[in-house]
Amino acid sequence: MEGKPEKVRKFDETVDLVINVRDVDIKNPNNRIDQEFLLPHPIKGNISKEKVCFIVKDDMEISLKKLGYNIINPGMLDDLQKQSKKDKKAVANKYDYFVARADLMRNLAKVLARFLGQQGKMPRPQPKGFGVIKPNENLETYITKLNRIIKISMKKQLLIQLKFGKKSQEFKELKDNLDSILSFVKNHLPNGNNNISSIYIKTTMGKAVKVEDKGKGRR
Repeated sequence: MEGKPEKVRKFDETVDLVINVRDVDIKNPNNRIDQEFLLPHPIKGNISKEKVCFIVKDDMEISLKKLGYNIINPGMLDDLQKQSKKDKKAVANKYDYFVARADLMRNLAKVLARFLGQQGKMPRPQPKGFGVIKPNENLETYITKLNRIIKISMKKQLLIQLKFGKKSQEFKELKDNLDSILSFVKNHLPNGNNNISSIYIKTTMGKAVKVEDKGKGRR
């Protein structure tokens, strides 16, 4: 209805991006996109403390426990290895993001690779991801990255959908995040801009709005 004010939401909606891709042979693995990306600005609550799990040991375990993070150490992995598939799957389902020390990746893979892999949660090292850390990683610096990590995926269909901010964020931060994602996607498509048919932005409860029209042949 014309003149009707925008409905006030009781939560901070996410701002989502939808990119429709064309003229790309998705059957060719080289044309697929599937990796984590570090945004210029964080998304509040992107990866909550309750939903991230660190596979660490020694001083890292002590430090992260003090900070309130969930931990799985080598001994816990050994115990989990003896448990049922249901129990292992439950651990994989419990957390949204897993971070592992590089020297414990083999331990993790032995126990949970099957279950984490099915959900795309197996920690990835750079340049494909940020889930594998060094034994001497600066945890304070690393933790600040968590709310900047998103996943950009185009594997089964010519469509990319992801969140890049919160409605409460400053316009400049949202624009910076959006521009960085679009630049990344264009650089990973065979013909860049020409492979993008349309781009839409929407909030969680809002309608999709077309924000850019990519005509054939434009650069």
